[in-house]
Amino acid sequence: MEPSILSLLPPLVTIGLAIVTKRIIIALLIGIVLGSLMSTGWSVTGAAELIFEVVSGLVIADGAIAEEMYISLFVFLLGVLTSFIYIAGGTGAFAEWVTRRVRARRQARLVPVVVGMILFFDDAFSSLVGGNVSRSVTDQRRISRAKLAYLVDSTAAPVIILVPISGWAAFIAATMTGIFEDNDISEYTGYEGYLFSVPANFYAITALLFAIAVAVLGINFGPMRRHEERAASEGVLWDETRGKVPGETGRELPQRDDGRPRDLLTPVIALVLITIVFAVWIGVSRTNGPITPMNVLANTDVILALFYSGLLACVIAGAMLLAKRTPARQVGRAAWFGAGSMWVAVVVVFLAWVTAEIISGLGIGEYVASFITGDVALALLPAMLFVLAAFVSFSMGSTFGTFGLILPIAAQIVASTDMTFLIPAFGAVLAGAIFGDHTSPLSDTTILSSIGSGIQVIEHVTTQLPYAFICGLSSLAGFVVLGLTRNTLAGLAVALAALAVAVVFLRARTPRLQERTAPAGSAST
Repeated sequence: MEPSILSLLPPLVTIGLAIVTKRIIIALLIGIVLGSLMSTGWSVTGAAELIFEVVSGLVIADGAIAEEMYISLFVFLLGVLTSFIYIAGGTGAFAEWVTRRVRARRQARLVPVVVGMILFFDDAFSSLVGGNVSRSVTDQRRISRAKLAYLVDSTAAPVIILVPISGWAAFIAATMTGIFEDNDISEYTGYEGYLFSVPANFYAITALLFAIAVAVLGINFGPMRRHEERAASEGVLWDETRGKVPGETGRELPQRDDGRPRDLLTPVIALVLITIVFAVWIGVSRTNGPITPMNVLANTDVILALFYSGLLACVIAGAMLLAKRTPARQVGRAAWFGAGSMWVAVVVVFLAWVTAEIISGLGIGEYVASFITGDVALALLPAMLFVLAAFVSFSMGSTFGTFGLILPIAAQIVASTDMTFLIPAFGAVLAGAIFGDHTSPLSDTTILSSIGSGIQVIEHVTTQLPYAFICGLSSLAGFVVLGLTRNTLAGLAVALAALAVAVVFLRARTPRLQERTAPAGSAST
């Protein structure tokens, strides 16, 4: 179908149903059916063929196993690894060890922030592993899973897009290189374009700083306040009435009483180190030419490295269990329950990918972008590009898709009007894409953060939305000033000032919760 206002219907219906009914799988299925019918002129057979084609492409791409399958397999492996660590007694021993050192909820809230900054090289890795590692600490100090998921999500993509040696940096630099060549722009290389756009990525900067402020000051508002109050006073860390959360297998499995912190640390550290080694090895082996950090990052496959490292980490954790003379049948049962605990999560993230693929074919980006032309007032261009990228990313649930679609449009507008707006325009697009990714229930990063943190997707989305909007509005104010002054630092200063005002206001209105609490009861952990 031709891009039109009707292109917006499937994502709006899907997201609306997900938030209202809180049944994400049903909402995604309805979105897939509606989008495929619209794409094929309401042909039932055509829609079925389109869905089959999209699903097949997510399983096998270019004659090889698709990246999405490796992510799905890694999620299953993470469930197995979590289960192995649990029955080894590592989860409880590590939590007890940390609890003696992390005595206040403020310190516990900073754990996922620090972990997220350390795991800066891939968003899926940061979301899944950061949540799993941190929740053994935050659970003990009665931090709600909703707050944990917010902190994990806010130190995943925002950190990764700001770090110049991440996989995202390589992708964005490569995309900008192609855009510069297509538009005969020779002022910058692709990597320089990315580096100079970092200070103009107001949302990533404000989101990260706000997450730190929330962790340090204990700011709670919106639906998050109810979650935190129940966690602090009652030890209820998530809404148990909504059923099981991803990765929770403890109630079906026995736990050894001779567990040690190393039972958790050894497989997790192995997972991180093996991922780095594999990623570097793959990047070097695929690089034809000088072996530089950027060339290695551009040619590596972090997702493939993640799968292999997950497999080996499970082998290590399983071997440690057998070395303790844990019965092989019990190890096998733990693996089965661990993988099974992730089944619904994998279904949700896979359906989200299918939805995003079908929705992207409706031409949402092209339709919305058609409202921004070279005739637009240049002073409003950065703000408009931020809003445009945010809406497209929110609708599609894809940051990379938004980068690839909106960055060339921004370059074309700037090339035909005023080249001094090139870097601010790119910064606005990147910022908007991250904001849309943070607020969309279709985003894989959003879903993976909820999986890693052990909370239902919709609960994570609804509790994170108000926090994301604070940063989004602060960023929008900054982009308006940037356009008026043509000064990136002036725009950044306004964005940070607006965020500071919001922090002071929200801190004053946040009820004081007891910062030193007894560990959460076993019923909620």
